Amino acid sequence: MQMIFQDPYWSLNPRMLVKDIVAEPLDTHLQMEKKERDKRVLSLLETVGLGADAMRRYPHEFSGGQKQRIGIARALATDPKFLVLDEPTSFLDVSVQAHIVNLIKDLQAKLGLTYLFISHNFGVVQHVSDEIAVMYVGKIVESGSVKQVFDDPLHPYTQALMESIPVPDPDVRKGERTLEGSVPSPENPPPGCRFSTRCPLAFARCRREEPVLIDVGGGHRVACFAVTGRQSEVREVN
Repeated sequence: MQMIFQDPYWSLNPRMLVKDIVAEPLDTHLQMEKKERDKRVLSLLETVGLGADAMRRYPHEFSGGQKQRIGIARALATDPKFLVLDEPTSFLDVSVQAHIVNLIKDLQAKLGLTYLFISHNFGVVQHVSDEIAVMYVGKIVESGSVKQVFDDPLHPYTQALMESIPVPDPDVRKGERTLEGSVPSPENPPPGCRFSTRCPLAFARCRREEPVLIDVGGGHRVACFAVTGRQSEVREVN
């Protein structure tokens, strides 16, 4: 497993040459000979769209998108099978984000990687993901395939997130669900459902018991008494 960090400006050592930054995992885990090591570093840099001229330069000589490519090359150095990507595009200009997202997708297909992609950007999430888990104050409240979560969001928090996504069409009018109150502290969450203090569907049980994820069909899971209770009633009628 390896990690790609959110901020490419702070996740690269400014005093190290790029070739040494990318080679650090190799030195730590594989102890390669220098010639083999440099060959591997060059191959990694070319994989992410950089070249030999990048090897003997420092991070401050690169743009934000190029820095993130260096971070990706470093993460790939030891041939991981699993990558954690923590908001890898949030510190980049919008014009650069698409290039990094497409690079990430291409590398996933080429190298057979599994990603845990953490993001607040639903557009990016929809583009890169197969499965989605929506979290609120440290708890997963809904999970399922991209189609399930985007086409039929069930949890009130997921629905509010979906309604907040801007549509680039001035003629389209979307409903907007405004959540009252503020996000509770993860160190001192409310009893019961953590979303109950802001949920328009909350009732007494929500403030008393913590809901668990329940499969409502086809692997689509939701932790919400308002939803799973309704599902149970439908099944009893059927």
